[in-house]
This record gives sequence, structure tokens and C-alpha cells, in this order.
Amino acid sequence: MAGKRKLSQDGFTLVELVVAMTVMSIVALSILGLFTSLIRSAVYTKRKAVALTFATNQMEYLKSLPYDSLAVSGGSIYSTSLLPASTTQVLNGVTYTIKTTIDYVDEAYDGCGPYPTVALKQTYCRNYPAPTGSPATDLNPADYKILHVSAYAPATNKLAEVDTQVSARVAETASTTGALFISVIDNTGNPISGATVQVSDITVTPNVTVADSTDINGNAIFYGLPPDTNAYDYIATASMPGYSTLSTIAPNGTLQPTYSSQKIFTQLSSFITLTLKPQGANSIVIETTNKDGNPLSGVKVYVKGGYKKYTLATDGTYYYDNLSPSDTRPTTDGNGLAALNNLVPGAYIFCGELGNTSCTSGGTTYYVAAAVPYSGTNSFNPINVPTYSASSPPAATFSYGGLSYLQKVRLILTTSSSFPRISTLLPSEASIASSNMSAFVFQINGSNLGCSAGGCGTTVMLVQGGTTKTASCTGTSTQLNCTVNLTSLALGSTQLVITSNGDTLTLPGSPMLGGINVAP
Repeated sequence: MAGKRKLSQDGFTLVELVVAMTVMSIVALSILGLFTSLIRSAVYTKRKAVALTFATNQMEYLKSLPYDSLAVSGGSIYSTSLLPASTTQVLNGVTYTIKTTIDYVDEAYDGCGPYPTVALKQTYCRNYPAPTGSPATDLNPADYKILHVSAYAPATNKLAEVDTQVSARVAETASTTGALFISVIDNTGNPISGATVQVSDITVTPNVTVADSTDINGNAIFYGLPPDTNAYDYIATASMPGYSTLSTIAPNGTLQPTYSSQKIFTQLSSFITLTLKPQGANSIVIETTNKDGNPLSGVKVYVKGGYKKYTLATDGTYYYDNLSPSDTRPTTDGNGLAALNNLVPGAYIFCGELGNTSCTSGGTTYYVAAAVPYSGTNSFNPINVPTYSASSPPAATFSYGGLSYLQKVRLILTTSSSFPRISTLLPSEASIASSNMSAFVFQINGSNLGCSAGGCGTTVMLVQGGTTKTASCTGTSTQLNCTVNLTSLALGSTQLVITSNGDTLTLPGSPMLGGINVAP
């Protein structure tokens, strides 16, 4: 009909509707994310304010206490009454942890403490150099205390910290105490920061038990220690996750410790350097066999090594000794295997220096014909347990009980006290590029080696594949001095074979180090 209008057919297609809903969802999610972020920010800001209040309240409480009472449990300051190093407060269901540290400060205005070097004075004597006219040495370097309070929520998230300095009402007075300066380094001589250092002396009253963490220079300083000059009673212990733990010991008669405990003298400082080594948890697998390579089960294996106790080269006492002061020797299983864990990296000796001590099974004594490592650079005793670093683990590891170990050693055992035994082979490596390969000189030390001043009927051979090199030897029953032609040998290890007095000791060869290694 003329003049009738046509109804509009315009509207949203399905695609347009989906696009619109998607855009609206993105906007909504953005707004929700912003809202959530604002809520979290508000909660975090509120918790920071609460944490700061708790930290400030703790600081005000500390400032209200007598100066001599400012020392915390487990801290570096010796005191007869200690404050807790950590407390908790709960507000609106949130637990806040408030931690307190208190340390002495040596200030240069009255001179610096008796540090052994200028570099240490510059580092630990605040505002060094001392002003003109000050004493050459401050006999009481614990000049004032620095108080530091931190608040956490949760326990690992630091939200606030405050600190201040507090001095005694009385000015500098003559000290009746001493100080202990401890440096912690690794086996390459680099300082270890963050190591825990504990100092104790149970012979003074009250007992001393203080602790601190090493600074960026690897140092921890303990002022205000009561003197103890009668014996070496002050024991220092350093530890660090991933490293060995080391404690000092006292002298033993004329034997001087490698790491000595200390005396503390009035107005003087004592100094200790402790060396920690990167250490793995799983140290060494022990494999016990007879001379034919068959496993021996039920053998209790005596091992000692790691840190030497005393500086005397001929002294054979070590921090690790699984027979002294108590018997903790491992016993080999049905496959002749056992393992040792958490050993300090270094050299370890099996069954005593001569291989004839305290490796037993029931009433049977076993002698070590040879201790042959699977890795390292040294053939035979002592066996090296390598250092371990998670960032650069060793290329070779050895499996036992589903775990990877840093070293493995085969102990070739015999019940015959007259069987030939090897303790060392020197040198254990020959360079194929050297000029002495045609007359390579080496020395074997051990027992029952068969030589004497009247002659040597012992046969010493080095075997590599199908090639055998026979050495010419002289010596005694405990030492062979040999010469051998190593030309034509390929790179790699050789197998040592010794025949003496009718007995033959054949070492296992590759992949173990039971002979001379031919290097480039």
C-alpha cells in the first residue's frame, strides 16, 4: 500500500555479539585485576604500618633498658641476662615476627682496637683514622652498641626495620674484658659471608655462649669476653650450608692444633682463621673384595681423614676417625659395598696408615693389599673426597642405594699378613711428551715387597691392553725403586701387577687408577 513504511531489519549478528562480549570480558577482568591489586596494595600498606609500629615499640622498649642489659640470645654480646632475639605478635589474624640484633661498635674517636692490619682497622673501626691525640690502641674497643629491629609478616617477608645507636652513661673506662676476631674463608682463600660463628667457654661463670654471622669480609668480632688465661678454653665453631663445619681444639702436650682454641686476655684481642670447604652430602662408596676381585660382605671398615688435628706432619690424628672416640665403622653389605656421608673434602686413609689396622669381620683381621680409587689423580692411599659445588658438580659420580656419590674406592683385602701390600705409588702419572719415558723412574711404598740389600726377586709389571712393560727394581720390603720403559704406550691408565715371594697382586686397572697414568 502506498505510503506504508518498511520495518527496519538491522540488528547484531552472532559474530558481533561474541566480539562485544569478549571486549566486555577483557574490560571486566582488567577492572577486577586492578581492584584486586588495589586491595592487595592496601593490605600490604596496612601490614607495613603495623610492622613499623611493632618494630618501633620494640626499639623504644630496648632504649628503656639499662645499657648492660642490651644483649640478645644467640648474639655476639656476652651477658648474664639475655633478651629474646625473636618475638611474635598477632593482630587481625596475622602473625608478625620481630627480630632484634645488638652488636658492639668500635669508634675511632678514642683510638682503634688492636687489629693486626691497617686494612682491618679501616674496615672495623668506624670513622677511621683516629683523630690526632687519640690513644694508639683502644684498650676497650666496645665503644657503644648498635640496635637493629626488623619486623616480618610472614616470617620471611621483611616489612619494616629501625635501628639506633646506644652508648653507656659512663664515658670510656678501662676494660676488664678481651676480644676474639674470627675470619672464615673457603679452601681457595676467599672470605665466606653469612657463615654462622659460635664462641663458647664452659669454664667461666657464667658460661659463655655467643654467636654471630660473618660479614661481607668473612669476619665476626666478639667484644666483651671475660678473660680466661689458664687454658685454651674458648672454642670457636664455624658453619655454613653447603660447606663443612669446623671447630677449634686445644693443644695436646707439645702438639699444636691446626685450628687452635684460644685464651682471652684482658684488653687484648685473639685471632682465628677457619677454613670451610664446599661439601656434598654423599661422600664415598667403599667396595671390598678379595685379591681375585670377589666381593667381601660383613667387613667393618676403619676410615680416618679430612681436617688434620695437629700441625706436626708425622701426627696421624684427624677430626674424622670412625673408630675414635666411638666405633662407627660402616659394615659392607652382601655385595661388599658400604658408603660414608658428609665427609669434609680431603684425603682419607683406610684401615690405618699401613693398611693393617681395624678392618675386621667377626674375629678376622683384613689387610689392605691396595686401596684403588675410581677417580682423582692419586693412585692408592690416601683416597681423595673431592669438594662439591651445586653450580659445578663433578663430572664423575658413583651410584649406591639410588644416590650419587662423589668418590668410590675398591679395597683389595687379604687375611694373609705376608701378602704384598701397596700404600703409595709416586709419581702416579707420566707425560708421553717428556724425554724420560724410555727410563721412567717411580717408587712403590708398602709392605712385603720382597726386596732386600742382597737383591730383589720381586717382579713389577705395567699392563696396558696387550702390552706389558716389566720394570727393573731395587729396594727393601717396604720400598721399591723402579725404572721402566714406557715408550709405545697409549694415553690412559696402566694396570700394576706385583709378584713377591710367590704371591701376585693384580690391580684392577681402568676405570680405576691402579697404576701409572700416561698423560699427554
